[in-house]
Amino acid sequence: MRDRDRPAVRAIRTALGAIANAEAVDAPEHLESPLGSPGLSRDVPRRELGAGDVSEILRAEVRERRAALADYERHGRTEQADELRAELRVLAQYVGDIEPEQDSAWV
Repeated sequence: MRDRDRPAVRAIRTALGAIANAEAVDAPEHLESPLGSPGLSRDVPRRELGAGDVSEILRAEVRERRAALADYERHGRTEQADELRAELRVLAQYVGDIEPEQDSAWV
């Protein structure tokens, strides 16, 4: 997949990163020492996200790409705009109620 579909890889990796960031929780105060505390694990349980949370994260990824796409088009950067369109098509597979064919930004 890496060599065959770079926009798909990029879209999925950034979406997974956004989900992982949303799962992160603040470390308890006793673990915030830069040197760590002897005998204490620095691992804390991650936040559990529901399907709605993940869906909203993916929608945010779509919104960010749409905004960037508009900027690229406004500045005549067609190659970057085409790459974002390809990423948007990939994300559309995971965000069910967004139809790329009905939105001019996806064409």
